[in-house]
Amino acid sequence: MFWKRFYNLCLRSGKRPNPIGKEIGLSSGIISKWKNGGIPNGETLMKLAKYFDVSVDYLLGLSPYIKINGDFVAMEHTDIELKTRISENVEKLNNEGLSKVADYTKDLVDSRNYER
Repeated sequence: MFWKRFYNLCLRSGKRPNPIGKEIGLSSGIISKWKNGGIPNGETLMKLAKYFDVSVDYLLGLSPYIKINGDFVAMEHTDIELKTRISENVEKLNNEGLSKVADYTKDLVDSRNYER
């Protein structure tokens, strides 16, 4: 749960995990441990919570809520998780599959524009 939340917060900030780790004084090895299921110590959790302006409870999966523009929103209901899931699946496609997805997406957008 921690890695998923940390990674989504990185995406939300427009940065990758390792550069964020460096910004708060962490090695890439620590980041790799998290990706493989590790959890940061208390001090690091506090640094991350401050960096992302979230609670430690959110980082640990104990709360679904995050502040966005001053409002508490259940993060699982934002488009960041959807973007991540789509991205993970698109990475598995070959060029033909990517082309089909692009064509399908264009057709969907065109049909929505036509309906308006």
